[in-house]
Amino acid sequence: MTHSPPSQLDPLAFPLTGSRLIEASAGTGKTFTIALLYVRLVLGNDRHGNGFTQPLTPAQILVVTFTDLAAGELRDRIRARLVEAAEYFRNPQLQADPLLARLRSQYPESDWPGCAWRLQMASESMDEASISTIHSWCNRMLVEHAFDTRGLFNRELVTDTSELLTEVVQDYWRIHFYPLDATQAGLISQTLGSPAGLEQRLHDLLQPGVDGVSYCGVAVRASLADIEQALQQQAELARQREQSETETRQYWAQHWPQIRDYLLEIRPRLDSRSHDSKDIETFTPLLQQIEDWANGRGDEPGKLKNFASNAFKFKKNQQPDAPPPAVVQQAFDLMHQRNQLQQQEPEHDLNALLLAHAASWVRQQFDQRMQQRVQMGFNDLLLQLEQALHPEQGEPALQLAATLKRCFPVAMIDEFQDTDPIQYGIFDRIYQVADNDADSGLFMIGDPKQSIYSFRGADIHTYLAARRATTGRHYTLQTNYRSTPAVIEACNHFFAHAEKYPQGAFGYRRDDDDPIPFLPVAAGASKQQLWQQGQAVDPMTLWYFSGESNGDPLLGMVRYRQQAAAAAASQITRWLGDAAAGRMGFGEDGISQPLQPADIAVLVRTGSEAGYISRALHERGIASVYLSDRESLFASAEAADLLHWLHACADPGNEQRVRAALGTQTLHLPLHQLLDWQDDELAWEEQTRQFYHLQRVWQRQGVLVMLQRLLQHYQLPARLLQQPRGERSLTNLLHLAEWLQEASTRLDGQQALIRHLAEQLDKNDQQALLRLESDARRVRILTIHKSKGLEFPLVVLPFISSWRDIDGKQKQVSYQLDEQHYCEVAGQKNFAEAWQQANRERLREDLRLLYVALTRASYGLWLGLAPLKSGNSKKPQLERSAIGYILNAGEPLADAPAVSQAIDRLAAGGGIRRQPAPDISDNCLPPEAAEQLEPARTSPDMGYLRNWWIASYSALRFGGQTDEPLPASEPQSAREDQLYEISQSQPAGPVPDSVHNSTDSSGFMHHFPRGSHWGTFLHGLLEWAATARGVDPATGSPLYGFAAACKDRSIRDDLLQRRCRLRNISDQAGPLSEWLQAFLQQPWPEQGFALCDLQPDQLAVELEFLLEIHQVDTLELDRLISTHSQPQGQAPRARSNSLNGLLKGFIDLVVEHQGRYYLIDWKSNHLGDSDAAYDRTGMQQAILEYRYDMQYMLYILALHRQLRSRLPEYDYDRHMGGAVYCFLRGWQNSETRGLFHDRPPRELIEQLDQLFSRRAHA
Repeated sequence: MTHSPPSQLDPLAFPLTGSRLIEASAGTGKTFTIALLYVRLVLGNDRHGNGFTQPLTPAQILVVTFTDLAAGELRDRIRARLVEAAEYFRNPQLQADPLLARLRSQYPESDWPGCAWRLQMASESMDEASISTIHSWCNRMLVEHAFDTRGLFNRELVTDTSELLTEVVQDYWRIHFYPLDATQAGLISQTLGSPAGLEQRLHDLLQPGVDGVSYCGVAVRASLADIEQALQQQAELARQREQSETETRQYWAQHWPQIRDYLLEIRPRLDSRSHDSKDIETFTPLLQQIEDWANGRGDEPGKLKNFASNAFKFKKNQQPDAPPPAVVQQAFDLMHQRNQLQQQEPEHDLNALLLAHAASWVRQQFDQRMQQRVQMGFNDLLLQLEQALHPEQGEPALQLAATLKRCFPVAMIDEFQDTDPIQYGIFDRIYQVADNDADSGLFMIGDPKQSIYSFRGADIHTYLAARRATTGRHYTLQTNYRSTPAVIEACNHFFAHAEKYPQGAFGYRRDDDDPIPFLPVAAGASKQQLWQQGQAVDPMTLWYFSGESNGDPLLGMVRYRQQAAAAAASQITRWLGDAAAGRMGFGEDGISQPLQPADIAVLVRTGSEAGYISRALHERGIASVYLSDRESLFASAEAADLLHWLHACADPGNEQRVRAALGTQTLHLPLHQLLDWQDDELAWEEQTRQFYHLQRVWQRQGVLVMLQRLLQHYQLPARLLQQPRGERSLTNLLHLAEWLQEASTRLDGQQALIRHLAEQLDKNDQQALLRLESDARRVRILTIHKSKGLEFPLVVLPFISSWRDIDGKQKQVSYQLDEQHYCEVAGQKNFAEAWQQANRERLREDLRLLYVALTRASYGLWLGLAPLKSGNSKKPQLERSAIGYILNAGEPLADAPAVSQAIDRLAAGGGIRRQPAPDISDNCLPPEAAEQLEPARTSPDMGYLRNWWIASYSALRFGGQTDEPLPASEPQSAREDQLYEISQSQPAGPVPDSVHNSTDSSGFMHHFPRGSHWGTFLHGLLEWAATARGVDPATGSPLYGFAAACKDRSIRDDLLQRRCRLRNISDQAGPLSEWLQAFLQQPWPEQGFALCDLQPDQLAVELEFLLEIHQVDTLELDRLISTHSQPQGQAPRARSNSLNGLLKGFIDLVVEHQGRYYLIDWKSNHLGDSDAAYDRTGMQQAILEYRYDMQYMLYILALHRQLRSRLPEYDYDRHMGGAVYCFLRGWQNSETRGLFHDRPPRELIEQLDQLFSRRAHA
């Protein structure tokens, strides 16, 4: 059938009735045309009779497209055109474009006011216009016509049905496969793998428009009986194979000496490629492998199957003179039978039957469960309306189609090339495309050359069917307003070069019929050009990459991408360098506008190719943005890392969660720092306390403030912005933080928020990534698919010669059979025809992708061409690519010179220029100067907050201590007081020999090493003991706290062995265990308890406090405390300072005993080498030297305030037990037990309370 060429579309003469196909090539004003046709439909018939029979309102004109963004753009453009036309009809004096002038002239002047009114009313009612995506329109029809469609009024539209599909597939697996015996279950597992594997195979089968499964070109229908029969056949075949395998092994093992001798005898005659028989050195290992296989000691060698009757291959004229001995011949016959059984295919293919049955069952169950849930997915919208329009046989004819045609007398389908059979079936049923109904209008507008979304269900064959149904009613838009005349001429020449091939430019021509021809387009009136160094730049440049430098004129895919990326990035660097110097830009007769990075678009096929060019640009100092990044916010690395942070902040006592948070890639902490924290217990506890602090911030101020504190503490903004992708990462984190804050208002508690985030990560919810402001100033990288509909001044296609074959790795392919779509599952080996057909369709779509890519450019195109090969091929295989088709009609090119000659033929006109690939250079662009931004707002005067900070005991300076700079931000260390204390001790050194030589706990602590490392060790040990959990060995009852650490030796020894091994003192685990037990059992005479007798509810471990303070003078504070603790003034005095804000601290332990509350602080200070050093005088001296007196006074004040707020009848004299500083090395002093106890008088604590509570004068 020969199609007549399409008519040139005149938007004012185009008939507005019947079914018509408008083919709008790229850049030819498709949206402009739709808007003008819409204006004509609103006005109604004109004097020439080409309009619709009566004026229509926006609610009666259906316009559908494929994305919400496109629908919104159409609505805006149509509204603007209606307003413009109304004003022109209203005011005859206005100047308008020639089309509006012609339109007005088609109506009598007396009708102009009425036309203006009608157009104005239409523009004002555009919010009611029927302009939407096809899915939205179907949803609306199902609701408005629920009775006719037999639907429900309030069905929920579900955007993600993947969880339900997984559930149904798992049910199928459980119902049908669990009851099978082991042999049959094994066959199922070999065939489908797992429920997840089955779901993956079903994905294509369950798409709308797929008619089922085919096997070797025959449609497959399967019942359970068919599957049972196939399973029995497969099981029997498996049994026969196993039996044959066993018999063959046993026979070969039994007669191996004779077989081996014969094989060695004929080795020189054997073909070396089939038998590894080149020499005895290679043949002997193979014989050993065969012997091992025969005796069950090894797997089957790869060449084993060739040692069988009818499988031997000999050198030319080297066949043996005599047959082998009978014993050996029998071995070869058995191997032949074994090979035949292994190659034998069952009568029924189990894979095809299973997939056919599973697809039918899963589809039916899925639909039923969606109905039970009163839900529908996007595909359901189309299917249900299509089914309602095609009632089953025997049912009364429904009037839905006629009703919809009355509601929408005219419909326009935008981007019609992306339709599928279901969508087309809906409109064909309503408007009867082939009948060309004069009482309605259906205008299908698109460009088959831009049909590139087959992976989304777009079906070019559906477009071709519509084209056949509208034969004689085809129109085309033929003027390109996007590109310069030179670029248009180059593209015309490029595709005209291929149009002369027998199959046409896009591979669809058969004889004289070409349903998708290439028709040259005319250029608009643009006079702008791209200039470089005073010369107009060629509109299309073909870069030729060769592998000659590496000794091979052909290029493999990896080398091609590496070279193309480096060369393209180098050339872009030169362009931008020239632009910065005023030597490259746009204008009519010279440069009037310099080239900017955002004017350059690099189009790629895959994210992998995007990575090549992005890295190459980054290495040269050029910022780029990948606009096709389909990654949602919740699929980003930052989202996964943030989940770890939330877990750690919600459960800071869980060491694994904290380590996981600190080890995240986003936090990007140095490895050596993480290792240091692992070995340094004090530093590790600092990090743990930081997460405790973040937990409290989260509880009190919300997740957003908590995350801001975390970012600030680890200096993430500054560190991230030094990385190539840092701005993206930081934006993702801030976006996630805001999302979490908003979600927290709807959720109850931290765990609910964590679960909510985890669910979004599991579902990969498509929360779009926020675009960066700087993206608008960067070189753009995007896929060709994403670029459709866009335009860019300069387009670079460095990898355009590449291709992706559909090969045997793909278990199933789309297959066209009798105008129906099937999934062919026989495999390439069994049915190569289907894979060849799929590759033909793939090449045709690649040609359409090439067309889309070339028609994105306004001023210039650069293509990277090369003699590409795949694998170890010795010849170029460019014929597999779209470029190869353009060069030589898809026929192979013999060698690299043939490729080069074909490129020369292509470049022989049309302004196309061939050039060697650009020189690769490492030159970088200088970094652009940072913009100096004015502050968005100024802060109000907050003088009362000046010098406000959070201080701790360690911030107080005494006597001649060297000043240290205070932290710029809030101190976060959870152990600052302990750090300060330990910093006054000697630095940690090697473990003394006396410690290693000690074997008992008597006097053990006097020899225990000194310094911060070992002080931390002891603090951590006692902190663990206070929270331990164990079992009483005598009764089996649970133990908690100090009692567990004391009585359950197993948990105590286990902990000490681990911690001592880490510190290289494994031999001291025993003495430490004995010391700890004795220490916990020792009575505290003055307080009246032993630690092991205290219950967990009597203890508060590591109690943190924050005291509010207002302009407290440290000298006044010191004077008050010293009157009690050191009346003789023998301790160092506090240095002058002012505390304003909060005073922060951590109390090692608070104990309640018989109604009194004691604060306990563990001290590891070394006061002497004997117990006598730890008498009252010695400990008093240490207390004053390190000013622990001020420390415990502040701690008592904090505890006093806490008790006063919590105990209803609190009385300081009755409830306060005071401070006990436990000097651990003096625990055996018979008089003091190393315990320094002090309870300041009530008057002093009240004076301190008053000092801290008074307000500073303004």
